[in-house]
Order: sequence, then structure tokens, then C-alpha cells
Amino acid sequence: MTSHGLAEASGGAIPRPKTLNVRPVESDECRAAAEVLLRAFFDFSLNQYLFPDPTKRAYQLRFLYQRTLAMYREVGGAFITEDGSGVALWTPPQYWRGLSVWRYLRAGFLRTPFHVGWDMPSMRLRALRDIDRRHHGETQGPHWSLEVIGADPARQRTGSGTALVRHVLDQADQQGLPAYVITHDRKNVAYYERFGFRLVGDAPFEPGAPPTCSLLRPPSA
Repeated sequence: MTSHGLAEASGGAIPRPKTLNVRPVESDECRAAAEVLLRAFFDFSLNQYLFPDPTKRAYQLRFLYQRTLAMYREVGGAFITEDGSGVALWTPPQYWRGLSVWRYLRAGFLRTPFHVGWDMPSMRLRALRDIDRRHHGETQGPHWSLEVIGADPARQRTGSGTALVRHVLDQADQQGLPAYVITHDRKNVAYYERFGFRLVGDAPFEPGAPPTCSLLRPPSA
């Protein structure tokens, strides 16, 4: 499920950061990287909708982010900035049909109801099914898909988000592949458009939910 916890400068083309390097997340960094995402997304609109109790939200999100990070690290889709300020999870092109159920089970998602609550999985499952339906209806063939990107609130506006996006888009262009992203905040549409993405869908997954905006970027945009 794509989320966007960034605060970048607005207006005009996004410059390429010159000093902030990006590399894969190491196995011993998953917990720290999950904390970055937790801080970035604690008050995110979709998380407030899916996890309305603020006294439980940190525990719920920490459980999900730790397992999601470990799963994407295994498939080569978890990236972190060299200073640890930003994290991004991408689905690589060889997994464009989606990660297998076995990977979710091995990551520990079968325990989700015990850690997140028995009422939350049904709503979250509806959101995930909607994303999956849109994704496969709006893209065909191998492509990179941005699932989560966030920067530590204390380090926002330092270029970490731009570096994380550029890192994979450069690979996508070299491979001649498109890129896809879904965001649940309309103000992020303009941010992605500055990287060459174009809006292809805009509707909430259910009445009252935050918007679901999908964007597609052709190679060499």
C-alpha cells in the first residue's frame, strides 16, 4: 500500500541531489528503518482512517512496517538514504504480478489480527484489494512500483525523498521500464508529476476513505 510521508520543496522540476546516496536496507537496519516510517506516517490520513485509535497506532504500524521492510528487503526493493533519514519500498519489475502469499506468511503477516486487531484487517484488506485491482488494471508487464516512501519528520526537506525516487527511476530508465505509484493524498500528485508521472486514476477505495490517486510514468520521462 503506497504511502507518502515527505515534505519537499514545491514548484518546478525536482533537482537531482548530488550528495545524498541511496543503498539497499541491510538486515540489521529493518527495525531502525521501520521507526523512520512510523514517525513519517503516524499522522498520515490513511493510517488515521485504518488505525483510528492513536494510543494503539504506533504498536500496530510498527508490527506492519517491520514485517513489510523485511519482506521487501528479501526481493531487493527496500532502500534507505546513507544518513538513514529516508526509506522507500519498491516492488521490482520481476515481481510485477505481486509478491507471493508465501512471502507474506513467511514475514509473519498471519499474526496480524493478534497485533493489529480483529476489526482492522477487514478494512485494510478492502483497501489492499482496491489497490491491487487498480494496479493490475492500469499497468501491464514488468515495471517498478513504489509502495511506501517516507522521511523522518526531523529530516524532511533535505532531499531524501528525491534521492529515493531518483535512485529507482534511473534504474527504470536504464531498463526501459515504466514506474507506477499510488498515493492517498492529492497534494502528492503534483510532487510525482514533477518526476514525470501522470495521473491515471483518482477515487477513494470506499465512501469516507482518503482518496486513492494512481500515477504512471513511462520510461525515460
